[in-house]
Amino acid sequence: MHLTVIRHAKAIARDKWHHDDADRPLTKDGIAQAEKAFRLLLGCVGITEVWTSPWVRARQTTEIACEIWNLPLREVDWLAGNGTAPGDWPGLLPKKGDIALVGHEPDLGILLGTLLGGGRPLPLKKGGVALLEGPDLGHLTLQQLLSPKLLSAVAENA
Repeated sequence: MHLTVIRHAKAIARDKWHHDDADRPLTKDGIAQAEKAFRLLLGCVGITEVWTSPWVRARQTTEIACEIWNLPLREVDWLAGNGTAPGDWPGLLPKKGDIALVGHEPDLGILLGTLLGGGRPLPLKKGGVALLEGPDLGHLTLQQLLSPKLLSAVAENA
């Protein structure tokens, strides 16, 4: 099983946005950040579908990934924290399969901590990516934790 966990790319700052937070979009830099990262990870993530929060910034990030990776997109409300605690999210994931999740902090960090057995959150920066692998959902190990700065630096030199 491959599980790729992605925090949405850089969005407009909260203090600059005067509408519903769910509608806050990516910045131009965020779009470029996502495009670079997903091109760099093309062929490395081993997934077949991308699940996303319905919030605009996560959905935009996911659309970029799905276009570059040529994968289907599935929108799931619980990735926006709607009604389900992040510690309960593993029960909503397939026991086997290869997917990516795109969402928000602090929820993704809580999920990663739960999946990796420590219970301690493993936060992701905006545009950060965690690659997990194992025989099934209950036995995943962290293979890579990629910061947006690292992804950007590697993409610049690729």
